[in-house]
Amino acid sequence: MLSPLEAEIMRIIWDKRSATVREVWQELRSQGKRLAYTTVMTVMVRLYEKGILSRVKEGKGYRYFPNQPCETMLKRFVDSIVERIVAVFGEPAISYLAEVVRKRR
Repeated sequence: MLSPLEAEIMRIIWDKRSATVREVWQELRSQGKRLAYTTVMTVMVRLYEKGILSRVKEGKGYRYFPNQPCETMLKRFVDSIVERIVAVFGEPAISYLAEVVRKRR
């Protein structure tokens, strides 16, 4: 599961298809988020270490790329949430999810 900042950084990288730390930092600043450059760098390095991003050397830094499309990661996230809910609440959770799906049709 991604933290809110990790998710925002991933959204930027998915939108751009690749990005440097500076590009992500500048995008966040243009949205009014006042984060230190080093904070953005630390989060992106952690995403790389988790295997969510890959990177190639570019100048003195790196260009980061998502390892999975947004849709794939979203599916994995939803799957893990549903599995946890069903594990804790069992059949009532399945009935409730089925009811929600029926109402939306």
